[in-house]
Amino acid sequence: MSDSSDTAPAERPLAEWVQRDSRTARVFESFGLPFCCEGQRTLRQAAEVRGVPVDAVLGALQALGDPTAADAMPAEWDDLRVLVRHIVDRHHAYVRSVCPTLEAWLDRLVEHHGARHAELEPIRQAFHELADDLATHMMKEEHLLFPYITELETARLRGGRLPLGPFGTILNPIRVMETDHARAGALGTRLRALSGGYRAPADACTTYRLCYDALADFERDLHQHVHLENNVLFPRAIEIEQTLA
Repeated sequence: MSDSSDTAPAERPLAEWVQRDSRTARVFESFGLPFCCEGQRTLRQAAEVRGVPVDAVLGALQALGDPTAADAMPAEWDDLRVLVRHIVDRHHAYVRSVCPTLEAWLDRLVEHHGARHAELEPIRQAFHELADDLATHMMKEEHLLFPYITELETARLRGGRLPLGPFGTILNPIRVMETDHARAGALGTRLRALSGGYRAPADACTTYRLCYDALADFERDLHQHVHLENNVLFPRAIEIEQTLA
């Protein structure tokens, strides 16, 4: 991957890497680097915290080659109304569609394999907790925070005044959402640890393997979901509010 910026690659924040090239998210995930909840850490800082060799990460990033236009963040997301709609239609809809299936699969796995695999019950409990948390979290965003962000963006584009929000400064609900994200990230980390990195055991049935694959997909989507909110949507909304004020 070529680098045209003045910032040394190792000193670039993780979130900036992912915004420039979405493929880097998979590299960071493979090294356990949290680009979503800790995206403002530089690559060097994140690697040091996780005990990962910086050169190994840089080598994996270099191996990606140059990104194409499709790998960069879409230009239309500069309009926060479009980005909000993407988050709701893509990520919120995904969570709502897959959680019932995953919970049903985990119930079945505990029933049929729980005696031999004691980790399945805490996996079921952790995912149930995560699913419940996300359901509440998404409702708060869709009914309170996101409508206000949409109003902010509309006011910015039309040269209007700062809209009257129901919570004082937007910093207040954003801090709550970020706390929710950190909790979701911790539950995701717990799921990954309990499942051995979502590696099904040798005696796993088809449902077992499908469930673990789906949990891995769920975690990847959650990382992207949180990244877009923590590192793109929220900072821009804060900036707009401050500018209009």
